[in-house]
Amino acid sequence: MSHRLTYLLFIVFVCLSVTISSCGDGKKVTASNVGDTLSVLSNLDLLIAEDDDNPELYFQRAEYHFENQNVFSGTADIEKAIQLDSTKAKYFNLLSDFNFMTGRIPEVKINLSNALRLEPENTDALLKYAEFQLYLQDYPLVFENVNKALRINQFLGKGYFLKGMAYIEMKDTAMAVSSFQTCVEQDAEYYHAHMQLGLIFSAKNDPICVSYFNNAIRVNPEKPEAHYALGYFYQEHGQYEEAMMNYDNMLKVSPQNAAALYNKGYINLVYLENYDEAIQWFTEVVKMDQRYADAYYNRGRAYELKGNKSAARQDFENAVRVDPEHKLGALGLKRVGK
Repeated sequence: MSHRLTYLLFIVFVCLSVTISSCGDGKKVTASNVGDTLSVLSNLDLLIAEDDDNPELYFQRAEYHFENQNVFSGTADIEKAIQLDSTKAKYFNLLSDFNFMTGRIPEVKINLSNALRLEPENTDALLKYAEFQLYLQDYPLVFENVNKALRINQFLGKGYFLKGMAYIEMKDTAMAVSSFQTCVEQDAEYYHAHMQLGLIFSAKNDPICVSYFNNAIRVNPEKPEAHYALGYFYQEHGQYEEAMMNYDNMLKVSPQNAAALYNKGYINLVYLENYDEAIQWFTEVVKMDQRYADAYYNRGRAYELKGNKSAARQDFENAVRVDPEHKLGALGLKRVGK
């Protein structure tokens, strides 16, 4: 049924989450450190007020804004740093990140080219340029720039990760696996590489994916997609208790996540035949998303199997109302009668 579509949407989310500014596993502001980060900003503001011609201070404040996704403040700061000192490759690297975040694609190339003009062996700039070419799907340039960086420093996990992503897009799974495995050999904390390996082996029904998903969770337990992917693998292989546990873990970090709630309902409906429990979970889904046609349909199916045709009819009608092309909803209405 439709739980597979939900899973595929998560795979797309994970694959597309890799952009110019996200291939590494950077810092994240959380409730526990927000006070510290605000103190950092206050201190930088004071330092700049006392020394407003110091480009490094503007660069540091721009880095703070980048970590907190304050795009316009960050762009202004890094542009000021470059105005004061246009000889630092790292300034142009950071400006390219802000350019990408705001969709200024031509400026990305210009600023990365400026960085490499200043420091041709700057591995950060080389990998950012490779990442930019990955976005443009220019795979020969991806490999060219990654290989330049790896000749300078063969231990750069990000370089192997970018190769893996290029091979994925080129549909060369074997080379992608090799690249991602080399990535985690160089950097065991590289979340996205563990995640990609998990997804590849999960698609092959290979249980080795479990170790990769668990490694991804170890590296960053706050990201919901690894919990989901692991739960789905268990679900597809009849390990329903393990699946439900992972969906519960996902809901701890993403309480309003309809995908986990939906799959808990699906397991109870289809595999465990626990219709009351299924109704409860599908009800939670439609509370969050009143246009979730599949949740209406499956709740209706649970009501139908319980013998409550009136409630089933109402949910099948809701499914068709939300999605006029919902074939299962239409078939449900035929079964219970209009």
